Amino acid sequence: MATMKLEQYLKENNLKPSAFAAQVGVSASTITRLLNGQRGIGFKVLKAISEGTDGKVTAEDFFQSEGEAA
Repeated sequence: MATMKLEQYLKENNLKPSAFAAQVGVSASTITRLLNGQRGIGFKVLKAISEGTDGKVTAEDFFQSEGEAA
């Protein structure tokens, strides 16, 4: 299964960050900060996002691979 970035997932599913946050049980500000790169991400939030997107957004989507451009 191909994965995607959270921003792409929200756009393709016509979801606002606040609606997605409610769906996965985290605060809207948490999702907004993640989208803006302003917050580190913990395991519980990663798990909630992965489950809430049926595995389309995974932990790997939040971390750059070595040598990947910012």
